[in-house]
Amino acid sequence: MTTPLTDIQKRLLIILCLAQFTISADIANLSIATSTLVSTFQTDISAIKTLGTIQPLVGAALMLPAGLIGLFIGWRVMLITGAVIGFIATLLFVMAPNVEFVTFLARPLTGIASALILPAILALVSARFPGKSRALAFGVLAASGGLAAAIVPMTSGFMMDHASWSLPFICMSAFYLFTTVLAIRGIPPMCTESPESFDFKGVALSSAGIVLVVLGLIKAPSWGLSKANLKADIPLWYTDFTHVSPSAVLVLVGLLSLFTFYFQQRQRENNQKTALLPTHWLKNTQCGCGFLLLAFMYMILGGVSFIIITYLQVAIALSSSHSGFVILLFSICMIAFSIISPILFKSKSPRFLCSTAFIGLACSAIILILSSGTTHIHVPFYFGMLLTGASMGVLASQCPAIITNALGEADAAQSSGLQATIRNIGLVLGICLLGGTQQAALEHSVRQHNEQSKELFPAHFVAQVKDSPSLPYLDDIRVANIADSYGMDHKQIDTLLILNADSRLTSFQKALMMMIFLASLGIITSTRLTKEE
Repeated sequence: MTTPLTDIQKRLLIILCLAQFTISADIANLSIATSTLVSTFQTDISAIKTLGTIQPLVGAALMLPAGLIGLFIGWRVMLITGAVIGFIATLLFVMAPNVEFVTFLARPLTGIASALILPAILALVSARFPGKSRALAFGVLAASGGLAAAIVPMTSGFMMDHASWSLPFICMSAFYLFTTVLAIRGIPPMCTESPESFDFKGVALSSAGIVLVVLGLIKAPSWGLSKANLKADIPLWYTDFTHVSPSAVLVLVGLLSLFTFYFQQRQRENNQKTALLPTHWLKNTQCGCGFLLLAFMYMILGGVSFIIITYLQVAIALSSSHSGFVILLFSICMIAFSIISPILFKSKSPRFLCSTAFIGLACSAIILILSSGTTHIHVPFYFGMLLTGASMGVLASQCPAIITNALGEADAAQSSGLQATIRNIGLVLGICLLGGTQQAALEHSVRQHNEQSKELFPAHFVAQVKDSPSLPYLDDIRVANIADSYGMDHKQIDTLLILNADSRLTSFQKALMMMIFLASLGIITSTRLTKEE
């Protein structure tokens, strides 16, 4: 039976939920603003895709060190510092003169904020909520994130449609400020045993490895996965030197850096020094499976969030408010199942719950594939979003608890850094895998249609499509404008719109197949968990 929370625990949980809500609201706010930001900054979907990966990329690079930083400065101070940086970052977003300013300053600062806030939240839960109350606390935290995903898209969409694109971001700054004030006043200082030294070498190796691997994956669709795409924006000096894709080089160097980091951590442990990544965590089967399940969960969450929004807003031109309603269905179920899973299903083992959740994700992807169209969505699409949210809610309450319960109390708090790192890497990899699959499928379909229908369109348009290193994911208005600039008549424009709509649908469905693959890996990993409840 779950032990009732004390008044101090309830107050702390409310503040942590506000911090979790703020981080999730920031991400959801950016996601729903996709079409608005494209119009505001006069850019394309690929630029917004890059923008969406910057925050989790920076966060992923810094969250593992944050798990050690918190032991030096205290989790309370780290949470407050992150909230202040988040406040500054959102104000800079509002004042941004162009998308480059946001990409290289505002969102990286948000990444630093999340790198400090999220590990602090997880560490405070691990330290203040022992035993079975921990799963309940993690469930409530996941629900607060789900609440943000539920109300922010609709609210922000309404503000963007009827007021100003900047108003939702101003509201985000207010949430960061409110979090700062409550954390200062409501979270008591907590004594932590400071390590004898800080692992600067480990920080450099892990951060460099993560950034290089993820950056290589982000650029792979345009640069090429193994062989360099000579039509892409690759420096001439590089292609003169080798035809190996820069993405492959970045990934290889990044993996070597992470490989070196692993052995450097083993050496620190052998020398009785505090490691950023205690390698004995990975030797614990239950703990290792928990980390893997957490990674698969966030890969699916990050990827699905990206492709759903781009499909709804760009492919079938739903309004921000309507798109927000679809996301609301997902969020309602995620909130509900995050909270009720540890209560109603406490007699079920984590193995059973995680396996069931990943099966639910695979089934929901199939439903979304069958109910999506070129111009609209069918009724089952809404049920698919409900099932996705319910499955995510179960995983959100179980995965962190599996990890922390498998470790001792001392390691549970420090593991917050690795948990947060995996969360952000998962989000980035999800966007890269599902978004990259979507982009590759779109380009393949467009080029195939271009080749099959080349006699229908002007020769210079056909040649341009054939020779372009990458093709953007465009809505009907921009496709029509491009067609008009090539001097096409109404019949040609209508044909082009039909072919492009078919390519967008095909790319969306292929991306959902990648989701099914990731869910299958989650099912297999779940079976490795012990059967104990």
